[in-house]
Amino acid sequence: MKFTLLLAFQVNGNASLTLSLAQTSYCKEKRYDPQNPLCAHVIFHGVVEKVTGAEADFAKTALFSRHTEMKDWPPDHDWFFAKLNIANIWVLSHFGGIEMVTPKDYFNATPY
Repeated sequence: MKFTLLLAFQVNGNASLTLSLAQTSYCKEKRYDPQNPLCAHVIFHGVVEKVTGAEADFAKTALFSRHTEMKDWPPDHDWFFAKLNIANIWVLSHFGGIEMVTPKDYFNATPY
């Protein structure tokens, strides 16, 4: 199984990550069904790439600071750190369809 997963990652690193306000109390408080577009969600799509060096050290420090038990996971499982290089971002937050946001606009946005 380990070999199959590693091989699949090396052949095609495409991946998507979806985050929804349904994961918070927001939609429940507003009485929005999780499938309602007003219970917004964002989809990040890109290519997963293994990180090394300083980038991997940063990832390890961040991960282990929140999930300390992972430090003791067996090293023979060939764990590695990776990042998602985002190519596309889609936001569904209203009726009328999904909005495309460029990664540049996303990373330059100012929260309000």
